[in-house]
Amino acid sequence: MNASPTLSRRERILGGLWGSLVGDALGVPVEFKDRAAVQADPVKEMRGYGTHHQPPGTWSDDGALILCTVDSLTNSEFDTHDMGRRFVRWMNEGLWTATSEVFDISMATTNALMRIASGTPAEEAGGRDEYSNGNGSLMRIIPVVLHFAAEPTETFSRRIERVSAITHGHERSRMACFLYGLVVRQLLLGCKPQPTLSAARAEFTNLHGQ
Repeated sequence: MNASPTLSRRERILGGLWGSLVGDALGVPVEFKDRAAVQADPVKEMRGYGTHHQPPGTWSDDGALILCTVDSLTNSEFDTHDMGRRFVRWMNEGLWTATSEVFDISMATTNALMRIASGTPAEEAGGRDEYSNGNGSLMRIIPVVLHFAAEPTETFSRRIERVSAITHGHERSRMACFLYGLVVRQLLLGCKPQPTLSAARAEFTNLHGQ
C-alpha cells in the first residue's frame, strides 16, 4: 500500500484526536439539519449557538467522551471500569465538557451510564437489543484505536469491542467500531485512503465473515 512519510506517528495521533474534537465542534451548531440545508450554508468556521445553543468551539458528548477515554488510558492503561466511572462523571458532573454543561446525551448512553452508576460492570452496561444499537460508541472510540493500533488484530478487536460495550453492546455497534479501527490504524501508518478502505474490508471479512 502506498504510504506518505510526511507526518510522524505522533503527529498522526495528535491529528486524529484534535481533528475529532474540531470536527465535533464544527458540527454541533448544525446537528440534525438536513444535507441540503448544510450544503446551502456550509460550515467553514466555528459557529455559535444553532441547534444546541452553545458558544463557538463547544464540542459535544462525543468530544467529552473521547477526552474521558484519553484520560483513562493515560492514567489506567486499559481499565473499562475506570472508563465507565469517568463516563458517569461526565454525565453527572460535566467532566471534560467544554463549558461544564452536558447536552444531547442519547437515551442509549444515559441508560448504560445509569446502570454503571447502579453497580453494573462497565462492559455489561451497554444495551444489547436492536433498539439500543447506534453510533454513540463509534464517535468516541478513536483513542482506543490509536493507543492499541500496534497490537495483533484479534487483541485489537477485543479491546475496541469491550470499550464499545460500555455504552453500546449490540453486535453491529461493536463491529462498526472495529471496522473503523482497522481503517484508522492503516492511516496511522501513512497509507492512502482508498487502498486503506479495501485492506480494512478484507481484514474485517477475514475475522467476521461476510
